[in-house]
Amino acid sequence: MLSGVFGLHQVVDSGSLSFVIIDGSTVQEPGATETTYRLHIAIDLISLTLRQVEVSTDKIGESLDHYVLESGDVVLIDRGYNQPKSLVPFIDRGGDIVLRYNAHSMNLYELDEHGKMIKIDWETKLQRLGKQAGAIPVYLCHDTKRIACTVHAVPLPAEKAAQARRKAKLRAQNKGRTAQEKTLYLSEWVLILTSVPVELLSTETAAALYRVRWQVELVIKRLKSLLAINQLRARKDSQLAELYLQGKLLYAVVTEKIAQRCFTKALTKMDGPRALTPWRLYKTIAEDIKSGLNACFPKQERFQRDYLKSVSERPRKRSLQSLPEPILGMIRQCRELGVSRV
Repeated sequence: MLSGVFGLHQVVDSGSLSFVIIDGSTVQEPGATETTYRLHIAIDLISLTLRQVEVSTDKIGESLDHYVLESGDVVLIDRGYNQPKSLVPFIDRGGDIVLRYNAHSMNLYELDEHGKMIKIDWETKLQRLGKQAGAIPVYLCHDTKRIACTVHAVPLPAEKAAQARRKAKLRAQNKGRTAQEKTLYLSEWVLILTSVPVELLSTETAAALYRVRWQVELVIKRLKSLLAINQLRARKDSQLAELYLQGKLLYAVVTEKIAQRCFTKALTKMDGPRALTPWRLYKTIAEDIKSGLNACFPKQERFQRDYLKSVSERPRKRSLQSLPEPILGMIRQCRELGVSRV
């Protein structure tokens, strides 16, 4: 249903350049502390508008396979997408990636002096850079396919490198392990894997481009704050849960469409100077939509009953306060005598 609203049916293989940021978020049912559903979100980097949102169960992880992507799309993705089985087919179709590379979860390869494909030892490779940023040619492989890519390696400043080491040690401790020195060393680097040729995307530009990926986090934060999209008021796998999620997403899209229509000149894009964020505009529009929905109170009695049931208090041990029985008895007696004004 929402595909038409997002305009996905109009997506064509034009071969034109398009930057897309992809990330995920979670939704919890009432009382849950862990993930109930996942939201898979893609936004346009230039306009910062929603391009696609998919809903899945908590059993389905992050993957490019969730998205409608075409030739010419350059996707900015984080470490959760270190998956050759989805990356290689996408690049093979004409897309490109800018990915925060995790050397612990995905192998990359290079050719040795005999022309044989070997796995890269990243600790050794980075030590040769001597704490200097650099571009390293690599191969991304899956099945019989191998794709030439580049890893842009950027060392963290001393303060942030020390902080990264502490976090790596803490993660290991939480799992009952001791962090290996190799892990600690790699934590001091930002590794960005890209299929965009180094002639078009330098190391400095790749690092700057990846930092812009933060914009999708702000979009998710806006969806949570303004629309409470991560708070599910229904039980998992129920029809009401699906209706609730679809309704929230429709709410988000309508809010965005109204903003684009009414504030075309005010909404600045990422390809020029920016005067404001959409936060206050979206909040005003969302409140306006909410007021309109509340004003449309159902006129038919059967819908009124359902509506009142949906807004009633949930069952709890302590009931809502009411008059004590002796007072109620006195009121009934006065009514019988015809002297009650209650």
